[in-house]
Amino acid sequence: MLISDSGRPKQIMRRGVLMSQLQQNATTLPLWVSKPGESPPPLCGAVAADGNYISQPEDKVAARVKGQDGEENWILAEVVHFNAHTGKYEVDDVDAEEGKERHSISRRRVVPLPIWKANPETDPGALFAKKTLVLALYPQTTCFYRALVDEPPKKPQDDYSVLFEDTSYATGYSPPLMVPQRYVIACKEDKKK
Repeated sequence: MLISDSGRPKQIMRRGVLMSQLQQNATTLPLWVSKPGESPPPLCGAVAADGNYISQPEDKVAARVKGQDGEENWILAEVVHFNAHTGKYEVDDVDAEEGKERHSISRRRVVPLPIWKANPETDPGALFAKKTLVLALYPQTTCFYRALVDEPPKKPQDDYSVLFEDTSYATGYSPPLMVPQRYVIACKEDKKK
């Protein structure tokens, strides 16, 4: 057993356990229900965080990191620390042993995940619309990939139906796959394409 930076024991878990935990984390995300005339807050569904928002230690985020192969990927990570002087986050890959995959990355390479599910019945505007380009966590992985929203959630407990970009299909997209609201975020376009 390893000790995390907070001094608490950090468990190393089998992949299946991690995947169930991520699914559980998405299922138990609180549902935001607006009162009449009230707007959903930042980090509710598709509503972005405020520009000055800083993710806190242990928050789950999407982080754009360089792998050992030099390729850049969006991964599911946990915030360890934010250094206000350098403007950099220290994040751990959730799918690696504690500290084995620690990355120091600039703030613009981190996207906080929603902390509330948007209610399609009261706040449909807080959901990504059909055909919106998003980053979504590919099922049974800890990587985010570009995808098109096929169908937004219709009921509070529903997931998004998304089409992942995939050149092995004639259309350039995978068949529809279900991804929880917790793991669907705005796509930050690659500048260097």
